[in-house]
Amino acid sequence: MVEDASVAIDLSSIAFNFQQAKQAAPNSKVMAVVKANAYGHGAVPVAQCLDAADAFAVARVQEAIELRSAGINHPILLLEGVFDEAGVRQAEQYDLDVALHQPYQLDLLKNTNLKVWLKLETGMHRLGLPADFLKVCARTLPSSRILGVMSHFSDADQPSLEKNANQLETLLTLAAPLGLAVSMANSAGILAGLGTSCDWIRPGIMLYGANPYLDQAVSLRPAMSLTAPVIAIKALRAGDTVGYGSRWQAEQACNVAVLAIGYADGYPRQIQAGTPVWLNGQRETILGRLSMDMMTVSVSSKAQPLIGDRAQLWGKDLAIEEIARQADSLPYVLMCGLGPRVTRTYPAPSTASQEL
Repeated sequence: MVEDASVAIDLSSIAFNFQQAKQAAPNSKVMAVVKANAYGHGAVPVAQCLDAADAFAVARVQEAIELRSAGINHPILLLEGVFDEAGVRQAEQYDLDVALHQPYQLDLLKNTNLKVWLKLETGMHRLGLPADFLKVCARTLPSSRILGVMSHFSDADQPSLEKNANQLETLLTLAAPLGLAVSMANSAGILAGLGTSCDWIRPGIMLYGANPYLDQAVSLRPAMSLTAPVIAIKALRAGDTVGYGSRWQAEQACNVAVLAIGYADGYPRQIQAGTPVWLNGQRETILGRLSMDMMTVSVSSKAQPLIGDRAQLWGKDLAIEEIARQADSLPYVLMCGLGPRVTRTYPAPSTASQEL
């Protein structure tokens, strides 16, 4: 049977990338970020793979419940905290830690037994407490319930910017009198050595092998390979056009292949002309407009593809960063945007990959 579009997740690559984070901050505890279904990789399998993590972080209560229901007993932090009494009850029921980033949340949490990370505003202006309210929280909550003070770099993908150092200095200066653990470094910060001397690091996108930087290489292994089958081969004459809007026209007689994947599967419709796919050991090109369920690609090899042959849309042979640039997007967006009909598989690592 010809399988539909699918992603193969290499858990050994995720484990390797986790070790890269550990090596970058050998004296720090690691809070592995598995929000958004582990950036599209499957939160439960990824968390099970990362048993060596000291804690996990998610964005929403339901994400944490999924982990608890699968038997994940690590500390789990709700990065956005809770917003009402119902959220407090769920966090208590599932033994979740919460971020406290807005003053109203102190009233919700002060009479509970929940443990909290105080999130400080240092310059991103998204979530974070003002400096004076940090002291209010420290006075109001028992010290045994405060896990530490955290913040978030706004520009760590450009590590040379002075703002990064300023944000870190603000966090360290304001947290020091409280004697609390601190956490600042996201993936880009970790790889740049920003905040790696803090008590905790929070790797996210780097766990999945994507480069958080715009203009520098990193030593990570991609964990996700998106593939789709060839379902038709078409012989075109010079002048024939392909797809809606007749955007691409054959200059000479040629063959093209139709793949069973489209924007309903999460492949970006705004992809630019000339975007590559990997088919039969070489790069081919997407032709014409992307459809909801299909795309058409060039066939330049003398060895014609067969029905059922699989083309790689991104993965080990075709970097997701390249595809993201062609879509004027980011690897994060592509990973998280995969549609529900794209199945995930978790192949056992090969002997060669285990030896690396």
